[in-house]
Amino acid sequence: MFTSILVGLDGSLQAEVALSQAIKIGQRFRARLVLAHVTPPPGQTGEMALGAPWMEFTPGSIPASRVQHEQAARDMLEESAGAGRRAGLEVETIWRQGLVPDILRALAEDVGVVVVGRTGVQGAKDPLGPETRELIRRCPRPVLVCGTTTTAMDRVLVAYGGGPASEGALAFATRFASITGAHLDVVHVSRDAEAGARAIARASGALSLAMVSFDLHSVEGDLEQGIGEAVERFGADTVFAGATKEGEAWLVPSHTEAILRATDIPVLVHMPPVPSGARTTSHRNSPSG
Repeated sequence: MFTSILVGLDGSLQAEVALSQAIKIGQRFRARLVLAHVTPPPGQTGEMALGAPWMEFTPGSIPASRVQHEQAARDMLEESAGAGRRAGLEVETIWRQGLVPDILRALAEDVGVVVVGRTGVQGAKDPLGPETRELIRRCPRPVLVCGTTTTAMDRVLVAYGGGPASEGALAFATRFASITGAHLDVVHVSRDAEAGARAIARASGALSLAMVSFDLHSVEGDLEQGIGEAVERFGADTVFAGATKEGEAWLVPSHTEAILRATDIPVLVHMPPVPSGARTTSHRNSPSG
C-alpha cells in the first residue's frame, strides 16, 4: 500500500513530527523514505533573513548567508536520513530549489503517500500552513498532515458523508486497516438524522465483506464540533477524509480544514490524481464528503 513515503522537511518542529510519523508508517509497511527539502529561489528571500522563514534555528545559529543556509539544510537532511536508517528503512534524500508545493507535487508522482507537518515555519497562526494547504489541493497522492505528536495510527476515524469522496477515503482506510490491524470508527456528522441513517447504511454495506474491526456512528450537529467530539469519545489517533471533484478540478472540501481545526492528530486526505486548477471551497460546514 505504501511502498514509498515522501516526507517534506523544512527544519521545523512540525516537520520533525512528520519524519517520526513517516518512520512509524515505514516500519509497518517496510517502505522506502524519500526525504525532501526545498529552498526558495535566489532573490525571493533577503540573504540576511534566510534562516527565519525557511528553517528554525536557535538565536545566534541563524545562517548569515545562502551558502551557510544550504549547508544547514543538507546537514538536516542527513541527520533525518540517519534516523530513518537506524529504524531499518531505506532512505533517499532530495534537496531542491523552487516553490515547495510545486516541487513536492512533482516528487509525489513516484510515491504512495506524502507526509508533512500541519504548518511548518510559516503558519504559526494558521491551523493549516499555506504551503501544506496548496500541496493538498494539487497533490496526486494522499497527503498525511501530521499533528503535534506521533501516533500509532491504530484507531482510525473515517469522516464519512456517503458521497464518492468519502467512499474513496473509506476504501483506502479499509485497506490500511486490513494491513495494520487498525480499528475503524466510521462517523457521519449531519443535522439531518434520516440522511445520517442512510449514509451509515451505505458504509455498512461497503464494509460488510471487509475483514477489519469497525464501528459505525451517526452524529447529529455541526461537523467541526461533531468530529472533534468523536475523536475524543472514540479515542481516535488518526482521521481519514476525502477530496471531491467539482467540474474539471479537485475540490478539497471544507471539512478537511474543519477537522484540522478540531483535532491535533494526523489527518490523511485521500484523493485521486489531481489535474491542474484545483481550488478550495469557502463553505465551512458542508457535509463530510
